[in-house]
Amino acid sequence: MTFLSQVHSVVKTAKHSPKLRSLAGVARVVAMGPGRELATICGRAGVAGAVVDAGMGGVHAVNALRKGEIDAKQAGIHVAAEAGCGFVTSASGTAGTLAMYMVTGSLGPAALALGMGASMGSRMIYRKFVGETLPGKAVPPEKESSDDFENIGPK
Repeated sequence: MTFLSQVHSVVKTAKHSPKLRSLAGVARVVAMGPGRELATICGRAGVAGAVVDAGMGGVHAVNALRKGEIDAKQAGIHVAAEAGCGFVTSASGTAGTLAMYMVTGSLGPAALALGMGASMGSRMIYRKFVGETLPGKAVPPEKESSDDFENIGPK
């Protein structure tokens, strides 16, 4: 008996198992009920975040376009990148808040802190992959040194 025929026979017997049917029913209920509702909530929050961040990205892109720092293509890329960042951060922040709410049963400080942490963490990861899309926004490594702080304070 080959491996493939063994797998086929196991799947055939498992298909008629009452335990497997019960488990499949539970999975279907979760996917169709609360899972769908949570995905809808997080998706709507993501769209709202995308709209807000795309608007702000558009303002920044228009200012850079007027200064001649970027062209129209770069402006479009910046607006799209900001919209994507807004979607990811808002959806993950909402998911984090809802996850803590489901665990604790309250929308207290712990739920809000987890949502903010999820949002900030996803933003950091997004920026690592996408990067900064406007010129002059990224801080070059030589500017990050502590020498910049020598002239701070009374003279």
